[in-house]
Amino acid sequence: MGPEQQLIFFTGLFIGIVFFTIVYLLFKRSIRDSGLATILLGAVVIFFCLPFGFTGMAYSFGAIGIILAGIITFFIGLVTTQKVKR
Repeated sequence: MGPEQQLIFFTGLFIGIVFFTIVYLLFKRSIRDSGLATILLGAVVIFFCLPFGFTGMAYSFGAIGIILAGIITFFIGLVTTQKVKR
């Protein structure tokens, strides 16, 4: 990854964390649902970046950061659900 792709990736990671926090705190959803919404946001961003060639490929690294934030929070939500059920 080039430096600009790394910067866009970390920006996407930050945007994913901010989006997760907004969904979790503002809309009072569970951690699992908020993580799933973050993954969905990243998938939508990748879908809309595909037609733009090399620029879209660079912005897709930001979407991968958003998806990574969603996967981590979704996994945390699953683990906490399992702890509560035991």
